[in-house]
Amino acid sequence: MKLSTHILFVYIFTFLCYTQIQSQNIGEIIPKEESYGIDKKHKIIVWNFKLPDSLKSNTDTFKITFGKELDFYSSVDTLLFTKNYNVKINNEIFKLYITKLPLIKIITNQKVKDDPKVPSQFTFAHHYSRKSAVVGVELRGNISLKFPKKSYDLEFWQNSEEETPVDMQFGNLRDDDDWILDGLYNEPLRLRSYFCNKLWLSINNLQYSSLEKDAKSGIDLMFTEVFLNSEYIGIHALTEQVDRKLLQLKKHKKGKVRGELFKAGSHNGAPAYMKAPKYKNIFPHWAGYEVEYPFVNYRAQWKNIRKFTRFVIKSKDSVFKKKVATKFDLNNAIDYFLFVNLVRATDNLGKNFYVARYNRKMPYFNVPWDLDGVLGTIQDGKRITTTNDILSNGLFDRLFRINPSNYRQRLKDRWFSLRKQQFSNDSLLGNVSATYDFFEKNKVYEREALVWPSDIKLTEHLRYIESWLTDRLQYLDTFFSDLP
Repeated sequence: MKLSTHILFVYIFTFLCYTQIQSQNIGEIIPKEESYGIDKKHKIIVWNFKLPDSLKSNTDTFKITFGKELDFYSSVDTLLFTKNYNVKINNEIFKLYITKLPLIKIITNQKVKDDPKVPSQFTFAHHYSRKSAVVGVELRGNISLKFPKKSYDLEFWQNSEEETPVDMQFGNLRDDDDWILDGLYNEPLRLRSYFCNKLWLSINNLQYSSLEKDAKSGIDLMFTEVFLNSEYIGIHALTEQVDRKLLQLKKHKKGKVRGELFKAGSHNGAPAYMKAPKYKNIFPHWAGYEVEYPFVNYRAQWKNIRKFTRFVIKSKDSVFKKKVATKFDLNNAIDYFLFVNLVRATDNLGKNFYVARYNRKMPYFNVPWDLDGVLGTIQDGKRITTTNDILSNGLFDRLFRINPSNYRQRLKDRWFSLRKQQFSNDSLLGNVSATYDFFEKNKVYEREALVWPSDIKLTEHLRYIESWLTDRLQYLDTFFSDLP
């Protein structure tokens, strides 16, 4: 007897059924509680599971038991990521999905708000790896706070009383105590920021990478499926944070500023190289920047970044041309300019990036951040079909006009070099298509739509990205070909 089909039912153990099962090779699977979630509101069960090879070869049929709520039987060939299964719990039909993505569960008895963080229990399950921890959770974002699907800021603690930070590590991401769960609500296909962050990491290397093997030029991330208080809240990107540790900047030492990191937050201020007013170190903000490091004894250190900003804005052309390469990494400037223009990140030249430097002897460089308003959309997810413009700011305008160190030719050469590799049509469109196909084939979009429905078909969103990206590449090819 082979118990299969795509509809799996809870069985009542009669003597007849039991004796029939005994005649087969039965395997028993009791999923760990961390590996599955049951959402009674949306009637969804999501289970992170990988069938061991030993069971594949030795077992025809499985009895699978989810706690006290559900038993069902399945043959080996029906445990598929690409199917959904109807199962009964207390005479109600639930949809069961087996996911390839890590499963995160957060349990808290307090309402999650935009500050302060509330203590919660956190579990992470991916195949044979399981982690549990105490985590502080709060809502994050600006525009995203208004979205029905939320994003969350996480800080892992040793316990809920003392809130002492403790590092956690997931997959190939780094060890750290601070993480983000990005809800991706303003990304209809849930792939734009993932695509862009992976693309940046593939093209840009830090100038000092040979000195710091663990340093990254930007954040990395992974897709996860999330339950909050036993309610499925869909796919989220578990994301690293930009900080001193990610970039491996030199620490403040004996009162001396070495590594520096500032978060950009104004299109009309210093981050866009529009102004460089006086500063006071007692404040953590200056002219559109927020200090990230160093911030010692509640004091910022604005002297160096202001001096550089004034240099960009006010120096004579001859001085700028001679000295800018010692003050800002031109290879980083070229990569960042090309990258921002490729994906048309309209909000990432005065805001949503970081300015950093490794130590006081090395030049500043940019680190991208919040790459959601891209590829033909803006921050709230609204489509902007423009493909025929160039994005810039005060620094890039001056680099382009004055042309230090043969900047324009280097920009052109780098563009066409990348067009043969990471920026090729096949590579870019292939990466979009690969993520889309994974979500579609593995029913990720299907279960996401059960909790966050959309009026526009997914295929139409895909066609839009592909068409927009093709047109954008064509325009940029012409622009860089015509550079003097």
